[in-house]
Amino acid sequence: MRAKHVAMAAVLTVAPAVGAFTQDQPPSHVAKASVEAPVWPSNGVAERELGDGKESWPENMFVEHSNGRWIVWVLLSSNSDKSKAMDFFSGEIRDVKIKKFGGYIDSFVDSEGESHVSDSLLDFRCKEIGPGGTIGSVVFNVSTLRFNREFAYAPILEVSQRISPDGKAVVWRKVPLFNDSPSDSPYSEWASFISRGMDLHDGTMLVTGGRYVFRVREDDLTPVGHASHLHVVEEDQVKRIIDKSEKSDIDDAHGFLTDELHLN
Repeated sequence: MRAKHVAMAAVLTVAPAVGAFTQDQPPSHVAKASVEAPVWPSNGVAERELGDGKESWPENMFVEHSNGRWIVWVLLSSNSDKSKAMDFFSGEIRDVKIKKFGGYIDSFVDSEGESHVSDSLLDFRCKEIGPGGTIGSVVFNVSTLRFNREFAYAPILEVSQRISPDGKAVVWRKVPLFNDSPSDSPYSEWASFISRGMDLHDGTMLVTGGRYVFRVREDDLTPVGHASHLHVVEEDQVKRIIDKSEKSDIDDAHGFLTDELHLN
């Protein structure tokens, strides 16, 4: 069954959006009483890159509703009042000035002096995921898979899982693999720790890992379109590869994982 959709009328009466990583953070903008339900572009893009994933990375996300258009802004991590903001769906990147830094950011001023504020009227929340963080029925980074042999460098892989509607069963456990090596590197370095996430209220969500932002489905974690750097693998399959590595004469765990999953 595809993602469970929450039915929305064309016009919804909703609570003000919460502009923070936690539910207790007050909104930065007073919401109106109603708003049209969001319709996200179907452009086949489910992956964007922002920063290098080492020195800078996608750190904040917020939704702007302006002139009837819904925009998801992804902001680059910054130690000053200057940063970059990317419109996820169009891929446009702007140089921006932020009003505060060191915490959640839900507004900025672009290079043309135009202000952009989290004024969406539906309840969009950018969450800092961490171990055991949830979006909808998906729980991220619930456990870790490690190669048992001593390698000079081996991936540490985080497992995510989906819980049944009644909360009593685990529907699946998967590893959302993404290539965390530098963009100009010929080698693959696999990671799967999800850092941030935001529910888009249509059965899909945006999640960040390394330098990437992915749009995935809640029901099975697969990308909603093209995402060449994301590979969602069943936990049992990764476990079998780790077990096989114990009996193989290899010295590169990342390369072994690449070959076994046919990702090269």
